[in-house]
Amino acid sequence: MKLYSFSPTPNNRKVEAFIKHFDLPVEIHTMGFRDQENKTDEYLQMNPMGKAPVLQDGDFSLWESNAILTYLATLHPETGMLPGDARGRADCDRWLYWQAFHLLSIIISLSDKKKSLQKDIDLNFGVLNAQLEGRDFIRGDLSIVDFAIAPYLLASRALVIDQTPFPNVQDWLARCNELKGMVETVYKPPGT
Repeated sequence: MKLYSFSPTPNNRKVEAFIKHFDLPVEIHTMGFRDQENKTDEYLQMNPMGKAPVLQDGDFSLWESNAILTYLATLHPETGMLPGDARGRADCDRWLYWQAFHLLSIIISLSDKKKSLQKDIDLNFGVLNAQLEGRDFIRGDLSIVDFAIAPYLLASRALVIDQTPFPNVQDWLARCNELKGMVETVYKPPGT
């Protein structure tokens, strides 16, 4: 199995962090976008969107980071990251969709519209803060949900979201930031 990744982005980091945290047998190929590797015919056959990450498992190509996380967690049930019961799985799906639809839209829009987004920031960070009350991780125990969401909120710190009104989120991020996979996927600019 091989992951084609571009480490600095949260979508790539969450998959790399998951793989590294559990020492999964996946080769990680870090792509360079300067050389347009993502525009080659070979790459576009794996992902017609020309984006990363992409997981290649034999003749099966999978793109979309949350789908990759779910696939890896399903292939490796020993990680305990994806519940086997319908409600637990639906709860994971809920948080993965929340990250993809609600949280991502805020992060993408931040640079231009921070003031107009403050209501959405307060609402969504408030939802997460309430969910984390009395819990170490979003679902209680560590799950793929934490790997999916944490890279976005860690990136949001660089985008100047004030997280002080959300102490549970801050504590959770500190825990996530110490996970082996997160430590091993911190982006380091070339030459540092």
